[in-house]
Order: sequence, then C-alpha cells, then structure tokens
Amino acid sequence: MIPPDKSETGPDRAPSSSLFRLQGLLRRYSRRGLLAIAVIGLAALAGWGYDQWSHVSETDARVMADMITVSSRVEGWVTERPVTDGEKIRKDEELVVIDQREAKLKLAELNAKAESIRLQRERLLAQVHITEITAPNAVTAAEARCADAEAHQRAARSQLDQARRDFQRADAMVNRTVSLEVWDQRKTRFHQDEDAERSASAVLAAAKAALNDAHAKLGDINILHKELDSLSQDAAQIDAQIHAKEIDIADRQIRSSIDGIVDEKFVQPGEFIIPGQRLFTLHDPQSVWINADVKETKLAHLHPGQPVSISVDAYPKRHFTGSIERIGNAATSEFALLPSPNPSGNFTKITQRIPVRIAVKQPDDNPLRPGMMVEVDIDTAHK
Repeated sequence: MIPPDKSETGPDRAPSSSLFRLQGLLRRYSRRGLLAIAVIGLAALAGWGYDQWSHVSETDARVMADMITVSSRVEGWVTERPVTDGEKIRKDEELVVIDQREAKLKLAELNAKAESIRLQRERLLAQVHITEITAPNAVTAAEARCADAEAHQRAARSQLDQARRDFQRADAMVNRTVSLEVWDQRKTRFHQDEDAERSASAVLAAAKAALNDAHAKLGDINILHKELDSLSQDAAQIDAQIHAKEIDIADRQIRSSIDGIVDEKFVQPGEFIIPGQRLFTLHDPQSVWINADVKETKLAHLHPGQPVSISVDAYPKRHFTGSIERIGNAATSEFALLPSPNPSGNFTKITQRIPVRIAVKQPDDNPLRPGMMVEVDIDTAHK
C-alpha cells in the first residue's frame, strides 16, 4: 500500500501556496520595473536626441585676444625698462627708454640754427622797414638836387655863352675901340664862366649819380624781400628737421597704446635694439573672445546671436555665457602653412572645421586669459 503525498494534502501544503504567490508577485513587479526602466530609457534617449538636435557642443575651444607686439622705430641702447611680465599697464605708460643723448644734442644744434635764422630775419625786416621809409625820401631829395643842379648848369652855360661873345667882340676890336684893359677883363670873365660852367656840370653829374643811387636803394627793397624769402625757406627746413628730431626723441620713449597686461618681455636694459625688433607682447584683458572650430556639417544650425554656455577648464565651478559674434568664411585648413596635395589619387573625405567667434563678457577680475581651454555649448534652438 503506497502512503499519501504530504506535499499535496495535510498541513504541509500551506508553505507551497505562499511560495507560488510570492513568485507571482515578483513576476508582476518585475514586469512593471522593466516597463519603468524602458520608459526612463526612452525619456533619456528622447532628451539626448533633443539635446543633440538643439545644441552644438565643442570641447576644443580656446580663449583668444588681440596680442599686440610692441617694437621700436629707432635703434639704440636700452637705458630703462620699468615694466616686466604680468604687470598691468595704463595707456601711454612708459615701457622702454632708448638712449636719447645724441638726439637731444642734435635737437639743441637745430634749435640754435633756428634762433640764428630768426635773428637774421629780424635784422632784415628792420633793414627793409628802414629802407622802405628812407629810399623814397632819398629819391625825392636826389631828384630835387638834380633839378637844382640842372638849373645852375643852364645858368652857368648861358653866362658862359654871353662871356664868350663879349670876349670875341673885345678880341676883334682890341687896340681900336677896346682897350687892352677891357679885353683882359672880358678874357678873365670868359675863363671864370668856363670854370663855373664846368663846376655846374660836375655838380649836375654828381646829382644824377646820387639820383641813380637813390633809385638803386629802392631796388634794394626787392633784394631784401628775396633774402627774407630765402631765410623763410631755411627756417621752414630747420623747423622740419626739429620736428623730425622731436619725433625721434619721442620714439625713444616707447609707450603702451592700450590699457592692458604685459604678457612677455624680450629686452633687457643695456641691450642694443634695432628698428622692428620685438620688445613686448601685450593684450587688453577686457577684449577677449572664444574661438571654437565647429564641424562644417553643423553650420546649418548656427547663426550670429545664438546664446552660448561656456565652461572653463581652469574654473570648474564658474559658469560663463556668451553669444555667437560671427562665423568664419573659410575652413581652418585653408590657413595651413603646408598644403596637403593628393598625388596618389586616393581620397579620404575629412570633415572640415570652420572657426566661430563667440563674444563673452570678461568679469571684473579678468579670469579669462588668452590660450585657456574651454568647452562651449551653443543653443541652436534659439533663432
């Protein structure tokens, strides 16, 4: 006779039923958990897909700035260099002083020449002023003396003619009606009148010579004016040389053109520098931007003005914002120093990158420095 199975009847059957119920519950909750996990996964996938569609992210982006290279226009020995690396500088602050001694001596020489020319011009101006007053008066006086001498010369000549006629009559009638005494008187008078006429002619000649001299003095005014013009040209030439030397001296005091920071120095006091030699590099810390090289396949979604979220590797706990300022017009490969020819004819297509400039506002403590690595996230859903 076979004994009955205790698992099917009797008190031992209750635990088996509880186990079945527990297994059912586990199966039911497992299905719900899997469903919840599936929903969460789908939501995450949808969020990731939306994020990929509405954002363009780049990890290879850098902080950029206009790096200004300071050089010299003149050559000489460096006597002073009051600033060094990392210093904040103000606009027009002195950076380098080049030896100025020879230039200052040349400037002093030019100033002395300019002063000499100024004194010569003053002397000529005074001479012109005096000549312009006295020369016309001298001409008038010489003309008057010349007219008086001409009158005296005419009178003397007339008197000489009369004395000549009287002497000729007396000479023809001597010893007949005219005595020797009268003849002798008329002869003496004739010779005296000859001397008087010669003297009047000499006085007239002297008066005419004085008149010519007076007219020549009037001509001297034009000569003096020409000399003044020549001195004016000399003065202008010296002034130009002085101005050039003043520029040369100013160029020997090299000053900053911006409010900025000294990034690097390349000169020491005592060195001899030449024109064009690099002395400093500077940048304006308030004028920085972000450069991101974006794949060309993503350009269709980018537009100037779109907001950008910026993460800086150096400041993981700080957040920066910006916006697209402009999009480049050529791929970065176009600016490569070495071309990439394809002589074999084998071609591998490579996605090119286009530089995108992102404007960012620099905080007051100037944390963004040129060359820093940043990550950018562009919100392309923003139109």
